Amino acid sequence: MTKLNGLVLAGGRSTRMGEDKSQLNYHGKPQREHLTDLLRPYCTQVFWSVNTDQAAALAGTTQPLVVDAFDVPTPLNGILSALQHEPDAAWLVVACDMPLLTNRSLDALIDGRNPAKLATVFYDSDGRLPEPLLGIYEPAFWPVMQKAVAQGVQSPRTLLRMNDTQLLTVPDLRELTNSNDPAGRDAILTQTTAGDSRS
Repeated sequence: MTKLNGLVLAGGRSTRMGEDKSQLNYHGKPQREHLTDLLRPYCTQVFWSVNTDQAAALAGTTQPLVVDAFDVPTPLNGILSALQHEPDAAWLVVACDMPLLTNRSLDALIDGRNPAKLATVFYDSDGRLPEPLLGIYEPAFWPVMQKAVAQGVQSPRTLLRMNDTQLLTVPDLRELTNSNDPAGRDAILTQTTAGDSRS
């Protein structure tokens, strides 16, 4: 099986949230650190996907980074940059704004991985389309992505729909919940706090 790296997508501008989503604290530490800890048992190494401003702020960190290298204003930039950074590796990608993600979904993703496909992802919360921001992208996807981007494709979901992808059903739809704005953040904080108090 191909080497598997982890990638926490943290390079978004967080305009709706009004603060860096990757640094929100749902589990006693910044979300990017929490997800790094979740991914580490599955991966050879876990990287943070960051934009150039974040990279400057993280100068001197020991945390491995993949800095956005393309003029693509979507999360596809992070995935492309990772595949360019290490094109012989597969990448287990997770968005930083999935605070309810647990090992249950990651186990299902790893168990359902089909390395003969270009990617393995779950159906999204509607159960109809691929969820591009939690999945495994194989090395063979790199040249396909390059060609598609050159033709103007910028949506990772569109890329997955256009190509040979392994689609799985997520064990718990709640784990795909995105926290994109203050109202969503507060609702999830209520859930995670209640869960912590019961444990």
